[in-house]
Amino acid sequence: MASGWRGECREHANELLFSSDIAWQAAGVARAENVRMSVRHLAGMLALLLLAAGAAPVTAEPNDGTVSGQVVNKTAGGGSTAGATVTLVSFGRKEQAPLGQRTAQTDADGRYSFTDLDRDPNIVYLTLARFQNVNYPTDQPFQLQDQAAAQADVAVYETTSADDAIQLENLNLLVVGASQGTLQCMEMGALLNKGDRTFVTANPQDQALARAIKFALPKGAMSVQMQTGFSDQDVIGAIGGVQVTSPVLPGRHQFAMSFDLPYNGSSVDVSMQIPYPAAAYSVYLPDTGVKLEGSPLAPAGATQLGGQSYQLYSASNVAKSTIVAGQLSGLGANGSFGPGQLAIISLGVVLFVLGGGVLLFGNRLRPGLRGNGESATDLEQERLELVVRLAALDERFSAGEVSQAQYDAERARGKQRLRELTLARKQATPVIV
Repeated sequence: MASGWRGECREHANELLFSSDIAWQAAGVARAENVRMSVRHLAGMLALLLLAAGAAPVTAEPNDGTVSGQVVNKTAGGGSTAGATVTLVSFGRKEQAPLGQRTAQTDADGRYSFTDLDRDPNIVYLTLARFQNVNYPTDQPFQLQDQAAAQADVAVYETTSADDAIQLENLNLLVVGASQGTLQCMEMGALLNKGDRTFVTANPQDQALARAIKFALPKGAMSVQMQTGFSDQDVIGAIGGVQVTSPVLPGRHQFAMSFDLPYNGSSVDVSMQIPYPAAAYSVYLPDTGVKLEGSPLAPAGATQLGGQSYQLYSASNVAKSTIVAGQLSGLGANGSFGPGQLAIISLGVVLFVLGGGVLLFGNRLRPGLRGNGESATDLEQERLELVVRLAALDERFSAGEVSQAQYDAERARGKQRLRELTLARKQATPVIV
């Protein structure tokens, strides 16, 4: 499959993932703050769906396809799934968009079926079951061109608003760079729901009483944007950080978010209260003389991430609600690591600290210069995302997925856009969000 098609599919998967209105329209359910599809599962579904190999031939295909399955409650002692609504969504690979949907109700045993389905190889199907106001997708999307019938069971869970089963497998703070007295940072890791119930936010409409999933941030953090793992639409404020109102299914959920941290002088406080038990907490600092002081995190030496050297500080088995103190020093009066260093970020950095997971970034990157009304923060966000995309291009080229000509052309376009963004950012006025 050509890498151009693959890149277009990834971009479209991003659009479906991080534009809630589009994703919910595709799922065919009303968009509500406390009723969201698991982004982690949908990410895998749509990525696989839109990365399917090959172009579909244009031929008339029979409409004798069938899909059947059972909605199974995986919670111990869970109730019946009779009467659950199941939605079958069809996606066009050529169109890179949803084509239609059908719904059915499960019977007394939680079974459902759809008949008279188009077996066109261009069409990929995905089923979703709605149970206790949460939507659950099948494990994988599927097609019908090679078989007339498909089995698609859906696992669902009872819900809970208690966060006793929520843990952090790992939490990582990565300092990307600094410019004009502001640190650009990323926080990423893996959130675990170790129970057999889906966590749901108790009061999603009430920020003070939401009791949603918490993510700690240093005091003064601004311009917070969820990049992967959860929808940015579900992020609300919280004391000591932010909250995410998305349902959290049992299992492992990778996440990454970016934020800015302003400071004066040559130091800044990066203390955080870790909201859940964390098996590991690490801080990565560019190896430019910046140091972490007054922290219980132990220095672990230098490490190479994505071709750049970082100083690593880490701790293991951090208890829930532990305040991990820390002060970054050696930033310099102008807070500059050098513009060249910001452009050396590699996707390998993010993949390493997330343990090799795949990241899909948001749909904020678009060709051409943005309007004059865009803030410096917006431009910087797009610039950082483009840097990561260029790093991903390097990874694909190294893996032999991209030809030399394609690599040179795409990299040249990306470099040109970086120059445009750098110039535009200098002309924009920073806006604090």
